[in-house]
Amino acid sequence: MSGLLALLQQSAMSLQAQQSYSSTVAHNLSNSNTPGYSRQRAEISAAAPAERFGNSFIGRGAMLMAVSQARDRFLEAQMPGSISQEMASGTEAQTLESVSTLDLDNSIAPALSNFYSGLRALAQNPGSSNYREAAVGAATQLALSFNRSSQAIEASRSGVDAKMEARLPEINESLAQIARLNVQVRQARNGGAEPNDLLDTRQRLTDRMSELLGAVPVANKEGDMNLTLSDGTSLVASEKAAVLSVLPDATNSGHAQIYIQKPDGSPRQPYSGTPGGEFGGMLAARDGAMKHASEQIDQLAFDLAGSINTIAQTGVALDGSTGRDLFTGITTVSGAARSMTMNAAIASNTSLFPAGSTSAPGNSNAVQGMIDTEAVALSGGTNAAGALARITADFGASAQRASTMHEGDAAMLTQLDSMRQSASGVSVDEELVNMQQAQRAYEAVSRVIKTADSMLETLLSLK
Repeated sequence: MSGLLALLQQSAMSLQAQQSYSSTVAHNLSNSNTPGYSRQRAEISAAAPAERFGNSFIGRGAMLMAVSQARDRFLEAQMPGSISQEMASGTEAQTLESVSTLDLDNSIAPALSNFYSGLRALAQNPGSSNYREAAVGAATQLALSFNRSSQAIEASRSGVDAKMEARLPEINESLAQIARLNVQVRQARNGGAEPNDLLDTRQRLTDRMSELLGAVPVANKEGDMNLTLSDGTSLVASEKAAVLSVLPDATNSGHAQIYIQKPDGSPRQPYSGTPGGEFGGMLAARDGAMKHASEQIDQLAFDLAGSINTIAQTGVALDGSTGRDLFTGITTVSGAARSMTMNAAIASNTSLFPAGSTSAPGNSNAVQGMIDTEAVALSGGTNAAGALARITADFGASAQRASTMHEGDAAMLTQLDSMRQSASGVSVDEELVNMQQAQRAYEAVSRVIKTADSMLETLLSLK
């Protein structure tokens, strides 16, 4: 009788193992479309130790050893860097492509052409009030075109600041959640269980931090998932998380600078490194091509206004006065395009336009000198039109470079993600086969139990 009871006990344990296997397969099928879910495997093994009868050992059935995740550590180690690179180059390319306002060919370029056309018309009849008004209007429009182009670029850069700030609540909450999950995972493992669904949640948040910041996961021996930036700055240390914020940077036209309060609770400090991911891409666009274009436009405005004003200072108005700048508001290269204005006195009284070398109405020597600046090389080695073409070409080249980089990074990430899905993703067809196998095993063990029960009933009925 003891043998039959042992058979029933063995079958019950085996039945429980098959139930666990079926539950695991069902869980996989239920999460086949869940982002970040890793396929789970119920590991069933022969129960040990086997029971000895005479010179032989009789098995004790099957038992559930563990439910583990299907993850390839080699692939997982490559994913954060690839995610960060793809997001950084993609964000930079997208940000630069969105700056449609940097269309100098349709803003400053025509205004510059109209300005010199107005000067040439004025040179033919410097005493004409109509030509003077047209020249002043063209100069005013040129200054406005510089103003608007500079303001448009700065507005785009400020838009990057706003997007960064909008990401902070998600980032800070995700970092804090990863820290909390570290505690929960450690507690579960200390209790002898592997919390696979918690691990998936933590991995999904870690991938998101790689997308946004280029975070690098660093597992420790306690099973915590610590996070750092590429330069080693800590974001998550065990159960503690950093807090990110942004503040205006006076050295960068007041644009947002990242500040970090580290997990150890030390006072927040400006982050001087370069993050990866989306933040890295936004900063690369804002402080790279966009800032460079803004600086180039400032330099052009400063050089052009300076060359015109040098001649205007020597020019004479119809009332005999001299020493007036045509363009005002410019004191330094920085901010020159944004602050460039037409001389208000000349704008309100066109007779003050310094057209000649004398006050004679027919004298146009000064205007002719201004016209000559159209072909004069500025500080960049080309004339104003050439400088405009270079600014547009440089910006376009930066946008194209970022787009090309993104194509390569996206292809690499797609390949790695496909390999990850192959290793960790759920195949519905495969899981359905596993479910059928579990069902057949469950049915077989159930029949063993029925047979053992029948044998036990027969034995008990003997008299």
